[in-house]
Amino acid sequence: MKHGLVLLAFAAIAACATAPASIPAKGPDASEPAVMPPEQADACKAKSYQGLIGKPATDSGVPPAGRLVRHIRPDSIVTMDYVFARLNIEIDTRDIVTAVRCG
Repeated sequence: MKHGLVLLAFAAIAACATAPASIPAKGPDASEPAVMPPEQADACKAKSYQGLIGKPATDSGVPPAGRLVRHIRPDSIVTMDYVFARLNIEIDTRDIVTAVRCG
């Protein structure tokens, strides 16, 4: 029982601790844009999909939506979480790819 209380105390302390910010956020007070670590800068391989911009979303080169590929249309509801390995493909109302980025 005593060990369980000690473990619970450590868990409570760990939950209250804040991790140091390793990636500075870009905001009104930040003078520099956020910089991603090199291994995460293009983790979703967005650079290799830049040729899709301007093409129809039905083009054979457009990867299907899935766990790590997100098709974002004007009326889409998306979360604001940033997933380095997730490919975001923005598609306009004419069903044309307008942007490709990680996140």
